[in-house]
Amino acid sequence: MNSDCNSLRISNDLPYEVRSARFIEYFEAYLADSLSSLDQEIRSYALDAAMAGGQRIRPLLVYHFAGHGLVSQESTIKAAVILEIVHLATLVHDDILDGAEVRRNLPSMHEKIGSHGAILLGDALFSFALELAAQFPTTRICATVAEATRKTCSGEIRQTFARRVTNTGLEEYVGFINDKTGELFRASCEIGAYLAGADEKTIQRAGQFGLSLGINYQVFDDLVDSFEKQENSDKPLGSDWGTGKLTLPFILLRQVASADEIKELDGFVLGKDPSISTEHSRLRVSQLFVKYNILRACVEYLEQSCAHTNGLLNEFTNVSLRNDLNSFLHRFSNKFARISELKTSNFLAV
Repeated sequence: MNSDCNSLRISNDLPYEVRSARFIEYFEAYLADSLSSLDQEIRSYALDAAMAGGQRIRPLLVYHFAGHGLVSQESTIKAAVILEIVHLATLVHDDILDGAEVRRNLPSMHEKIGSHGAILLGDALFSFALELAAQFPTTRICATVAEATRKTCSGEIRQTFARRVTNTGLEEYVGFINDKTGELFRASCEIGAYLAGADEKTIQRAGQFGLSLGINYQVFDDLVDSFEKQENSDKPLGSDWGTGKLTLPFILLRQVASADEIKELDGFVLGKDPSISTEHSRLRVSQLFVKYNILRACVEYLEQSCAHTNGLLNEFTNVSLRNDLNSFLHRFSNKFARISELKTSNFLAV
């Protein structure tokens, strides 16, 4: 299977965008080929979920850390596929938990095949990823993927249990996203570095970079859910507030609001006053966001988090790796910066 990968050679002399695009081209083919080996009953649904698009952030991280060592391209692509399949499984389950009807402008999987079928599909994808990981001649890959999968699920479970817990603190929130998002970023970076033959110190440093980057991405995603306009997003916004998931904007607002305002906010979250409509509560939260300039506070938090990630990047001694990671981060710098240009005239201000 995927014998064409053996002939894949991506010269480090090529421009960054060319190398990345060529890797993703082979990655997409390997992903489709791998999923085509699944049982017939779930094959088409797995392919639908996988080929709907995505930024392929985790595969690119595997490639960047592995791309400058003496590693076979098939090993790199296979590892990247494994991490992406785990990610796909989490998305299938997340959409059920959040009641999301749309994913990447298409019906979410549970809308297509029902919640029971989608749950089982997610389980099958988790299992298949571990099956592929076990095919490596070392147990290191499978162990890293299994640990990251467990922690990803644990983070999601803890955040689910914390829904409508109004006194959720910033440290607890960071703990959730460190696991539910950061762990797969960590595993991607660590596995790439391991495949490249890096020493243990470098592998651990790669993992720290991945965790930090994962936190940035989840914070950004949470801010988009609260502040972006619906027409600029390919998924429904406001699901965090609607499901009682308390993210950075609410946590920072609760830190500075008055006692009466906190009581009012907690009433919205807990739904104690049935006379208060969803529209009213969202408008009131929007007003408080403006009053306390919460968007600016969130942007400052994200900027500090990104600065920490850049500091970790500069610790890598491999100049080619640093340059690639800088190019990788630059692709998303405008995306992060766009948060500061948003207003609260989004789903909150109905």
